[in-house]
Amino acid sequence: MKHLNLFSILFTLILLLLVPNLAAALLVEEITKIPYQVNNSDRIVIGTVSKIDTYPSYTIYTISVKEWLYNPQPLKKIKVKSKIGANLWVEDEVEFTKNESVLLMLKDENLGKQLFRVFVGIAGKRPVSDRDAVVKELKSLGKWPEENQTENKTNKTEVVENAGTVEQEENQTENKTNDTGMTDNAGTTDEQEESSNQTQKSNTTPFMSPVSAIAVILGAIVYIRRKQ
Repeated sequence: MKHLNLFSILFTLILLLLVPNLAAALLVEEITKIPYQVNNSDRIVIGTVSKIDTYPSYTIYTISVKEWLYNPQPLKKIKVKSKIGANLWVEDEVEFTKNESVLLMLKDENLGKQLFRVFVGIAGKRPVSDRDAVVKELKSLGKWPEENQTENKTNKTEVVENAGTVEQEENQTENKTNDTGMTDNAGTTDEQEESSNQTQKSNTTPFMSPVSAIAVILGAIVYIRRKQ
């Protein structure tokens, strides 16, 4: 019985010791994954190492920027600080070689000095071939800038199309109004012409009637005189 209790106690102690290690192992595995890094980085950039300045306790790498994938800065060159120096070496800290092309998960160190550090050390230094996977993850999180640009372009296109439609409708309405005005004017002109003709006819008829009467009277007088 005592042996059983002792075994239970030892087993429990072993589990207690293993749990933190297992949790740490799971965390280490997670931080190496693209989704975790994309979701926790301040910026993501692709570039080439153009300069290396080594100091006793740290190294400054100058990176010539080729493309900002997330949260861009108006910078063509940035500096990345590593804790590895001439007299200091830190496990899992990032290192670079001259002219190396890399994709970097960055944390801001000092924006005024254009200085950054690589997120989660060496795990945040990735090959450029990971670009598509990173872009896919950015899109899934709504952090990919081209989606916003495309959406804005779509909105602008819709506005232009709507404006064009409204303009066409206005032009059609204006044309209809002009046509209606022309029709009304034509009708008015016809009515005026008809009224003018009727007026002329009315004016002419009273004028011709006295002449005809005088002619008849004169004819009658001439006829009577001839008879006499």
